[in-house]
Amino acid sequence: MEDIDFSGRVKRLQIISTQLIEGMFSGNYRSTFKGPGLEFNEVREYQDGDDVRFIDWNVTSRMQAPYTKTFKEERELILNIVMDVSASLSEVGGGKSKRSVAETIFGIIAFAAVANNDRVGVLMFSDIIEHSVSPMKGKKHVLRLIHDVLTLKPKKKGSDLALALRTAQESMKKRGICFILSDFRSANYYKELSILSRKQDVIAVRIIDKLERDYPSTGLIPLEDPETGEIISGFGRSRRFRKKYRDFWELERLQWLNNCKKLGIGVLEVDTEEDPGQALLSFFNKRKKR
Repeated sequence: MEDIDFSGRVKRLQIISTQLIEGMFSGNYRSTFKGPGLEFNEVREYQDGDDVRFIDWNVTSRMQAPYTKTFKEERELILNIVMDVSASLSEVGGGKSKRSVAETIFGIIAFAAVANNDRVGVLMFSDIIEHSVSPMKGKKHVLRLIHDVLTLKPKKKGSDLALALRTAQESMKKRGICFILSDFRSANYYKELSILSRKQDVIAVRIIDKLERDYPSTGLIPLEDPETGEIISGFGRSRRFRKKYRDFWELERLQWLNNCKKLGIGVLEVDTEEDPGQALLSFFNKRKKR
């Protein structure tokens, strides 16, 4: 039964990604990302208009004439997907679970990589690194990744995004694209995010739930943090309480958006009640126009 369910989910992901790849990238796939990077090509004599930063001073000294390094764009993209599998993503609020949305987004991105002959890898984390696979090409590799993503049962409940970002940075030797799929309910990670964004094209995909915006109009109920087990009481019939709740999370959201903007990071917010495929399509179409 589990195999049938897995096969069905993979087929749905393939259908969604096939439909979206045409609309999302439409022959202009790489234009949605900041340059994948440059690799060294050759050294030749300096010409007017060449960037002086690339002058090879060792060769220039030997040849007694200015020589410059030339580069060519790397032929393939390297996509690394950092995926949060902490307990807060498994909770179901208004729509699907955040993890279910993250899995769908992962599948779309992974199949897009296959269609364009690019490499893709994954790093899944809670408050430990739960699982990591280096970027590789091919449909067989992607199907393995999707199997891992759909079936992984985390050993821990918490969320250490800083650890995940440090680990990703250490493993990403070449410039590439780093997607972060998370609700970003983690502390003290902006330093690591800043370091990663200097060398990689980082796209932060924040998965949100309506309960993070509006507290339900209910009586006194206990609220349990799924990661820590801490319990607080909330009285939903109090307008004042609901306003303070909404204002608190909206301020936190605006601070997050502002911090990402300062770091030059692409940002996409996906609600659990919306279609993640259409959210990706809209995001990348806007990105191509910049």
